[in-house]
Order: sequence, then structure tokens, then C-alpha cells
Amino acid sequence: MKCKTFLLVSVFLLLGFSFKTFSQSFEITEIDIGGEPNYLPTGEPQWSPDGTKLAFVSKEWLCVVDIEKKEEIKKIDKIGREGFAWSDSNTFAICEYERDTSGIVMRHKTLNIHGEEKLLRKEISTNELSPNISGLTELPDGTLGYYEKPFDPSSGKKVFHIIKHGKLKPEDALNQMIATTTEGWVGWGAILLEGVDGTVKKRVTKGNATYSFPKLSPDGTKILAVNHRSDAVIFDLDGNELARVGAGVYEGWTPDKEVGSNYAWSPDGKQIAYDLIVESEFDIEASDIYVINTDGTGRTQLTNTTDVIEMYPSWSPDGTKIACYSDNSGKLFVIKLK
Repeated sequence: MKCKTFLLVSVFLLLGFSFKTFSQSFEITEIDIGGEPNYLPTGEPQWSPDGTKLAFVSKEWLCVVDIEKKEEIKKIDKIGREGFAWSDSNTFAICEYERDTSGIVMRHKTLNIHGEEKLLRKEISTNELSPNISGLTELPDGTLGYYEKPFDPSSGKKVFHIIKHGKLKPEDALNQMIATTTEGWVGWGAILLEGVDGTVKKRVTKGNATYSFPKLSPDGTKILAVNHRSDAVIFDLDGNELARVGAGVYEGWTPDKEVGSNYAWSPDGKQIAYDLIVESEFDIEASDIYVINTDGTGRTQLTNTTDVIEMYPSWSPDGTKIACYSDNSGKLFVIKLK
């Protein structure tokens, strides 16, 4: 069991702060998460299921801040830079991947906000192959778990092990389809719908265009994916393009400099939040947060700062707030929309 410590960090709350250049004001809570400038936490901040806390990984430590009670940031445990997800509003599912003298080690465990952990699965690979269990995967209904895959894909199908149940019964959850590409979820390829066990596949997109990071909508009827122009494109399940909702939809966009980076469905599936990044020779000069309707209308800029780089938007479970990081100030913002 690793030593558990708590880090007391000053939390600055600026309620009612709004960007004056907008026709609509958004109430913004600014939280100093104690990070060093230009040391962005890993991935987007994650909301607890009850919407009262945000969790993030900074300098390999899992940290939690209570938004409602405005408590100090709590440093839970050192978990590395691998995956984590809330399994309930007080407990996390953790994936750890490391090399030691025995080989490559993969662990799945639960960890509560007091730092108490329980090992669920441990696999060791003594050769150069990775262990045959995957990192954390969330199915469209919210079921959380990991895959066990045969070392030889031709010898059998992969099996999904459930850590947290979602909206569906387990037998129904395992019959869901997930979005991926012919080159894997992060790889550029044609978009596929794939059964959870990998045995059923349907090609969605048409032609030779390639996409990456496909995400099913919350109701499972549409797919959001990124193209090579850093646009987010929305398709129906037959591959018909419904809308473009990313960087290229606004006037004045220059594709060699401005890119959409991280996209997220709203919980009701009616909007997309994303960050629009201004780059110069691969250095980020600026970044702001936008929301847009899934039909491509109603684009709204939520932040408009030249000296703060806001990235990684994350919706609250009720869809009324968006959290994001600031890369160059070591702060986290909570934007209240409604």
C-alpha cells in the first residue's frame, strides 16, 4: 500500500467572473490546482457521477477537488500516467502499467478517496509482448471494464470484464456496439462499429477518407470523429455526414494554424464542447473553449483569453457545467452554462 498524503493547495474561487467580450456571460469558477505553468495534467478532468467533484492526474498523482464544498485539493495516491475513472462518487477504477524485474506488469484495482485500494487483476508478461489485458474501457451505456485478449487473435475472441455496471444489464451491455477505426481507436482509418467481443464489425464511413478518435453519441445513434483537417465530423450509423462541428466552421479559420483538438459530447447528445488551439510551429500560442450544436449551428465561444491556454473540456453529468484546464497557469476552470 502506498503512503497516502494530502496536499493543501490554495483554492481561489472567482464566482461571477465573465469574459466581457461576449453577448452572454458565463459564471466561471477558477481553481488553482497547484500545477506548474506548462505542466498540463493528464487528459481531461473527470466529474464524479454525482457532479460534486473533479478528479485529475498531475505529476503522476491522482487529485480530487470538491466543487460544491469548495474544499482544498486532495492528493489521493501516486498512480502514474495510465487510466483512471470514477466507479462511484467516492471510488476510482485504476489501471497501472509498468516494467519491473519480472517483466511488463498490468494491474487493475479500485481506489477510494481515502487512498484505500483493492487489487482486481494483475497480469505479467515475461517477454516483449504486452500483457493480454487492456487498459480501462467505457462502453456507451457507462459500463466500465477492461478486455482480456488472446495472445493470438485467431485463437479466440476477446472478453470484456466489468468493473462498474452502467445503465444496461450486464448481458445487454455486452451486446452493445462501440466505435473504432480500422487502425484502432486512435489510429487513422475508416470508422467501424464493432461488437464488444470484436466478432461483429460494420464499416460506417465510405470512400478513402480516414478518421481518428471516433465517439458514439450518448444515445448510440451518431458518431463523432476527427478528420485530417482537425474538424469534428458527425455521421449517422450508415456513414452519412450530418454536420461538421469543429475548427473549420467559423469565419477566418486558417487550417495551417488553428486546429480543434479535444471534442466531447454533452450528456444529452445535443452539443459538442471542444478546444480551438492556435499553433505556431507546433507551439501552442492560445486556446479557447467552444460549444456548438450537433447540427453545426449555435457555435458559442465560452472563453476568450490571449494569455490563458484553456484545453480539455469535460461536461458535468447534468450538462450544466464544463470543466477545463489551463496549460500555462496551472489552473482549472469550471464554466457554468445554465
